[in-house]
Amino acid sequence: MSTVQSLINDVSQKINALETAQALYSRQLSPDFSTFEYISTDELGLSRILAALLDPKGSHAQQESFLRLFVEHCLPVIYQDYNWQIFFNNLEKTEVFLEEVTGKSNTQRRMDIYLRCQVGDESYGICIENKPYAADQSNQLIDYYHELKERGHSSRHIVYLNEYNGTPDEKSVDARVLEKWKKDKEYSHLRFSDLIGWLKACQVECQNHSVSEFIAQLTKFIQKQFMGIEDMNEDNAILDIIKQNAATIDASIKVSNTVDRMKKELIAKLKVDLLAKYKKTDYELDISYIGEGRRYEQIRFIIPGYNKAWVCFEFDNAGFDRPILGIKFTSVEAAKACPHTETMNTMLTDKKVSSSAQWPAYYYFDPQDWKGSSEAWLMINEGTMADKILEEMDKVFRLLSEKGCFSD
Repeated sequence: MSTVQSLINDVSQKINALETAQALYSRQLSPDFSTFEYISTDELGLSRILAALLDPKGSHAQQESFLRLFVEHCLPVIYQDYNWQIFFNNLEKTEVFLEEVTGKSNTQRRMDIYLRCQVGDESYGICIENKPYAADQSNQLIDYYHELKERGHSSRHIVYLNEYNGTPDEKSVDARVLEKWKKDKEYSHLRFSDLIGWLKACQVECQNHSVSEFIAQLTKFIQKQFMGIEDMNEDNAILDIIKQNAATIDASIKVSNTVDRMKKELIAKLKVDLLAKYKKTDYELDISYIGEGRRYEQIRFIIPGYNKAWVCFEFDNAGFDRPILGIKFTSVEAAKACPHTETMNTMLTDKKVSSSAQWPAYYYFDPQDWKGSSEAWLMINEGTMADKILEEMDKVFRLLSEKGCFSD
């Protein structure tokens, strides 16, 4: 038997053993239970959670310890900057605000999380822009920076928090301005995955069991939602097998090198299945924008006679990962010009609907994790994924069409 086949057999046996154990002890382990299934995890909900943890006067009662650890782990630029040492030594004086209106600059935006600290004549301001799902808006970060400046903060810092983009969109802040902020140590980019180290440090220092368990649940949510990690126990078990010796490491690399090819071949099968099962009615199926695994690849329902938007199934991440489904406009301007966009996100009542500049209404398609889970790929291989995509896209189309959204 080849080393590759042996590796696959060992991994398969280990996973089967874990699944058996989980089935036998599910009542004790509750492996699928998560507090965050019952908590709002949209942009505002996540901002509220992070702001509560960062607040030295928060109900967690751990005083400024969480904020101190956040600066240490997530904002090394501030932590190592002499100009911020007074702030760091007086963290207990920090005030934390949620959805703070940018009134001083007269831009009337809302800073997701705003931290303010006054120590004598020294004033410190931090704006955390939380972008878990939505797109950047025009001049957004520029306006936040000006707001911090107008509020008289001698030391100010913009934090851009997301997972999938390395930098904000240039419409939010010009690349040259952003480089100046970085040079002046006034900007940090954070990924949600970067928060894991901070949260684990908070757990170690936390002296309350309930708060510690909440942080553990938040960590688990971030790992699943933004990192594609479904089960750390399973990951650790597989890693142990892979690292056994040189042969298993070599075999795992060979397996890894074929995964992208396998996914592309299954996507090609999905396209064939979609064409075979699609029944043309009031729209046309377009599968020409999917196949290579680039970010934003999509499947479209084109509406004849309506060229401003289409019903769209799109991968929000590269490598065929995190698909979303909804209505997408050809441009931000086209979306703004449509009289129905303000009400579109209230139509899909059975889904957790979000909206952004070009997407007045969309939701994350289930299964959502196409990177760390085999569920979606097994469905494609069995031929059931095409049925699910066509059914849901048709439902969205019918609902929007009935509301007159495709009429000028």
